[in-house]
Amino acid sequence: MAKRKENSESEIVAPKKIKNKSDLASKSKKVNFEKKSKFSKSTKAEPKKIVKGANGKKVSNETQKPEDWNEFKKKKKELRLKRRQNKPGFDIIVEAKRMGERLRCKTLKGGEEERVILINKLHSLLKGKGHYAKFVLAHDTSRIVQWLLKYSSDIVKQQISQELIPVTVDMLQSKYGIFCAKRLLKYGNHDTRASMIKQMYGHAVKLSSHALSASVFEYAYSTWATSQQKQHLTQEFFGDMYKTSKDNAIKHLRDVFKQSPDLKTAILGATKANLGRILDKNLLDSGLVQTVLHQFLCECCDEDRSELISQLIPHIVVISNSKDGSRAAMQCIWHGSNKDRKLAMKTIKEHVTEMSKHEHGHCAIITLLDTADDTVLLHKIVIGEILKGARDLAVNEWGRKVLLWLVTPGDPTCFHPVFVKELEEGRQKSNSKKDPQIRRKEILEYSIETLLGLIGEEPEFWLGNSSLAYEMLAIVRSGRGEGLKKALESLVQVIINPDWTIKINDKGISGVEDAGIHMVLKKLAKNDQNIENCDCTFGSLLINSISDETLQKWLGLNRGCFLLVAVFENNSALQDNMKTKLKEHKKLLKSQSLAGSQVLLKKITE
Repeated sequence: MAKRKENSESEIVAPKKIKNKSDLASKSKKVNFEKKSKFSKSTKAEPKKIVKGANGKKVSNETQKPEDWNEFKKKKKELRLKRRQNKPGFDIIVEAKRMGERLRCKTLKGGEEERVILINKLHSLLKGKGHYAKFVLAHDTSRIVQWLLKYSSDIVKQQISQELIPVTVDMLQSKYGIFCAKRLLKYGNHDTRASMIKQMYGHAVKLSSHALSASVFEYAYSTWATSQQKQHLTQEFFGDMYKTSKDNAIKHLRDVFKQSPDLKTAILGATKANLGRILDKNLLDSGLVQTVLHQFLCECCDEDRSELISQLIPHIVVISNSKDGSRAAMQCIWHGSNKDRKLAMKTIKEHVTEMSKHEHGHCAIITLLDTADDTVLLHKIVIGEILKGARDLAVNEWGRKVLLWLVTPGDPTCFHPVFVKELEEGRQKSNSKKDPQIRRKEILEYSIETLLGLIGEEPEFWLGNSSLAYEMLAIVRSGRGEGLKKALESLVQVIINPDWTIKINDKGISGVEDAGIHMVLKKLAKNDQNIENCDCTFGSLLINSISDETLQKWLGLNRGCFLLVAVFENNSALQDNMKTKLKEHKKLLKSQSLAGSQVLLKKITE
């Protein structure tokens, strides 16, 4: 029995051997889970919440709120002031701010004399001690320098510029310094601007790819740089060797490797890398960058061109705001795939009217009209927007060219021969497959009825001046059918009105007597020879509708008589009718010494 008790006790007391640590962990978890009650309170103390205080240091929730907030803020303010006082030049900054607040006022009690005294005091406080270079980079003192550049005399501006020119690059890359740099360019003299641009040499790529400096650098390049300075800045994109040395003979990318063809691959690679830095940041609204893009697209291989075009198409509106930029956009349209052109149309859609009225942007729109094969999509996206804004485009110098391209594409009387030749050469090198004549016919079919309808609705507008009248003439010449007849009827009703006048230099003259409109009306009469239906010609509608009052008034005007001569000569079916109408007015024609009346009299008496 004793042995059994010992054995049992040993069995109870002796612990079991644990094979591994994971078993121990699982068992301890199991025991703890079984012991834990659902309703028992946790015996662990809650940790103190740690938060950041006003000074940025970690403070527990017990010490977070001070007893007296006003006292707390006062101490913080005093501490902040002590820190500032310990910085060098604190007294100068305070004094400069005090004077600057008075200087910025548009009117002072003492007038301009007080302003001059303030400027001289402030300038004497800051000059020659390196304060200007520091002031332009700080948010609270940069405005002081801007006010000095705005209001001070030329001598003071020159002295300030001498201290700021050496830190031009730092100013352009500073959040606050860029404003001082722009003021210096705006209010400085020619030598100051030239010195500032010279300081930018060697940093063209860096400044063009910097988010802060890009806009001011573009302002300096486009507005104040000379043609030679522009060439020097452009050269820096062609390789690092041009950052320190410039060559006046290099005006284009091709000139770099013209004499050394072996360098072409390396130079194009360096140019591509520099452009890549700017494309990554979408900083394409720059005349300098657009010039380099155009030159690179003209010289690079097909593979690099396709890669660059796919990156540029989403930004085609932005790059079309300069001459070289619009040429780069034209290259994208010519050498891009159908997918690229489709994306270009969608990108342009909301900006069609704006681009069409732009000096350079309208070239990209015309190129798209001259190259795109999918005329159905072109009509839905681009032509539809052009026709919606036709009235606004008609009165714009560049917008009217887009309208004219719809009805008379490539007409040398409306477009410069050099531009027409450039479009033809680009179209021949492009990926376009459709015949140009078929494309132009389809575009005309989409647009002519709408344009004739606009003339029929507002004939007074299209006869308002000679420029609008020439646009109207081009549309009418391209028109056919019922739409043409309605347009001509509306025009004739305005022309035969005896009180029809137009304003030129705030003076009203008879519409028939205006030289430009008179030429247009004679060409309308000549166009009758190309119209098969004699009933809807301009001459027949005019003669059948004209009243005796209007006829008598025209016979007293030299140009009125010549208009009737033009109608008589170009429409043989009307000659008998005209002789009958003018027979009653022979005495009036004989009594006048006007050249037009003599010619008309001779015509009707033959």
